[in-house]
Amino acid sequence: MNTADQRKTSTQPQEPAPAAQRRAEALRRAAQAKRKNATARAEVAIRQLVKNQQEINFRSVARAGNVSLDFLYANPDLRPRIERLRAQQTTQTPSAPAGPNPSETDGNIAHVLAGKLREERAARRTAVRDLEDRLAASHGEILRLRRILQQHGIHT
Repeated sequence: MNTADQRKTSTQPQEPAPAAQRRAEALRRAAQAKRKNATARAEVAIRQLVKNQQEINFRSVARAGNVSLDFLYANPDLRPRIERLRAQQTTQTPSAPAGPNPSETDGNIAHVLAGKLREERAARRTAVRDLEDRLAASHGEILRLRRILQQHGIHT
């Protein structure tokens, strides 16, 4: 083998490395841009939900911002913000409108019981939504932990 052949073989393995590095860097930049875009969409969705006084939870933000639940649970800035806003909403439940008590005006027990039943249903629905959100948060956490395990070579 002459020296020209040796130079060709010694330079060939070095050429793909910069190209691979460029591709990897391009992928990193694309992923970062995608993450920024998704964060911006989620931020806009949160502001819109607050502005419209709509229910704020992970599912509603994901739907309004067109982002995944996993993204919201894994985001260290958005997750505590959504949890805080959700907690504020549950503590600030709207009070019943002031008006005459049905039992005082017409004495109709069925009307009073129907009102209490509506209130109880609303409370149960709120509790179910809260439990569903907690379950979804737990699923997100399990998924995050499984991914960490996979990164460390531990398969479940």
